[in-house]
Amino acid sequence: MVKRLRNWRRITIMGASLGAAMIFFVAGIIFWGGFNTVMEATNSFRFCSTACHEMSWVHEEYLDRPHYQNSTGVGATCSDCHVPNAWGPKMIRKIEASREVWHWMLGTIDSKEKFEAKRIQLAENVWRSMLRTDSRECRNCHDWSAMDLEQQAPRAAREHGRAFEQGQTCIECHQGIAHQLPEEWDESPVWAYRFEHDEPVTDGMRSEPELPLEAEDLGEAVSVEGDIAATLDWSDVPALDITLFLPGQASIEWIQDGSAHGGGRAFSFGDRCIWCHQGEEEQIGALATSAEKIETYDLGDKRGHVPMTVQASFDDDYLFMRFQWEAGEHAPLPFVEGGMLDPENPMKLTVSFSDERVDMADRGGCWASCHHDSAYMPDAPEGEALAASELAERLDLMSGNGVTKYLSESRTEIEVRGRRGAPRGGWDKLKDEAEIAELLGGGVYLDLARFNSGSGTVESGYVLDERHFSDSEAIVFSAEEADGVWTAYLTRALRTGQEGDKPLATDHRYSFNVALHDDHADSRFHHVSWQLGLAFDATIPGDFDEDRVEINATRVSR
Repeated sequence: MVKRLRNWRRITIMGASLGAAMIFFVAGIIFWGGFNTVMEATNSFRFCSTACHEMSWVHEEYLDRPHYQNSTGVGATCSDCHVPNAWGPKMIRKIEASREVWHWMLGTIDSKEKFEAKRIQLAENVWRSMLRTDSRECRNCHDWSAMDLEQQAPRAAREHGRAFEQGQTCIECHQGIAHQLPEEWDESPVWAYRFEHDEPVTDGMRSEPELPLEAEDLGEAVSVEGDIAATLDWSDVPALDITLFLPGQASIEWIQDGSAHGGGRAFSFGDRCIWCHQGEEEQIGALATSAEKIETYDLGDKRGHVPMTVQASFDDDYLFMRFQWEAGEHAPLPFVEGGMLDPENPMKLTVSFSDERVDMADRGGCWASCHHDSAYMPDAPEGEALAASELAERLDLMSGNGVTKYLSESRTEIEVRGRRGAPRGGWDKLKDEAEIAELLGGGVYLDLARFNSGSGTVESGYVLDERHFSDSEAIVFSAEEADGVWTAYLTRALRTGQEGDKPLATDHRYSFNVALHDDHADSRFHHVSWQLGLAFDATIPGDFDEDRVEINATRVSR
């Protein structure tokens, strides 16, 4: 027995006796256990929210975000997003964190005011790091290979599928998930490029046409032979079912602002509204009528959405359209005396046409003309400001309509995000008359045609510097209600020959929108469609991208 013990003592491991090796082994376990204990303790939510991060306002922001609480019950703590899982990168991150501890000790950011002053810098530091690492911390929980796009909402499936194909990384679209976005951050398609090149980004970036523009050939003035559309056989013309909805105060500025409208980046990248939001019309309308979102007025029992069927046909001279929808019961607006904004007209139906010459029309259609400072919108100017403006001589500001629809191209500047309380929009930044005339002659305008059911009259016009309406003999509109269903017909010359009427070519694609002022509505209290692509007897695929044409007019003979 004694001899056996002596033999064990002679055993060495890397020059150390077995006993010493066991002591080192146990000490290593204790050291490693202690090290890991400390490491995990500094990764805990309690440590992050109490030990060093005394900035309680940051913690409060996180508590309102989906990474803390959501329908699945799966939450993410600070370390899940800010500390890598792999041991090597984790050690590097911990070493980097010592600099943050040092600044905490110095009191570099020990107040909310100091934090807000550095919010954009701190946020971009994290985003820049995630760009370099392919959003490594996001992939602690999320991974492309685990995504079942068929189970995702259409909007998410489309964006994730495209991001995977193009090699995008999570942080390129998902900012503001855990903390509020900086007010000074200028979201634009070039923000990632700016990180590497430190180039400034301007507000309200848009592809403004360069002057001089190529003049648009309107053709000879014509008149319509009569209400031809009402006499056609529509039984063999394909019908498109769409859903109109209340847009509330969701202006074109609101759409571009990612901190308000989560799809701001997708819109800037070129996505059409319909790609993300088709099928959500009823939900959006309900949010508006209840004033839960995008609306501040109590709309009472006004219906939030209206299903509509649209048909389109054409011949060598005319475009014909038929619209059908159910009439709604009268729902008085509680903020209007008598409950009717327009007592004379039970219904008004408006259609609009535009093409690629109008910036943003290919994505949002007539939404390109809806601004945050128009009448009944949040930043609409007061009457005194309108009366005192030198633009009162050029714009119809005092007729009771206030600031009407206008295109961004007609202004020298558009405020998109309302920084430091600045009103959104640019109604008072009007370009000079020569530039406006050049834009109009070059086809940069939104074509409108509106039917007024009370008087049976048709107004034709356009939107550029403001909304212009006049009479037209080249457009015939009619509508009647029978058995609780409205049916409206449109006969429009392809080339009216009138200024402001978009000349329609049958080998071209156009942006088309419908707006319905039902139940005596007026101003912006209307139901609208998404931007719809309109083509003429197009072969798809081939002549046009099928993903951009919803209405394919059928050729008819008379």
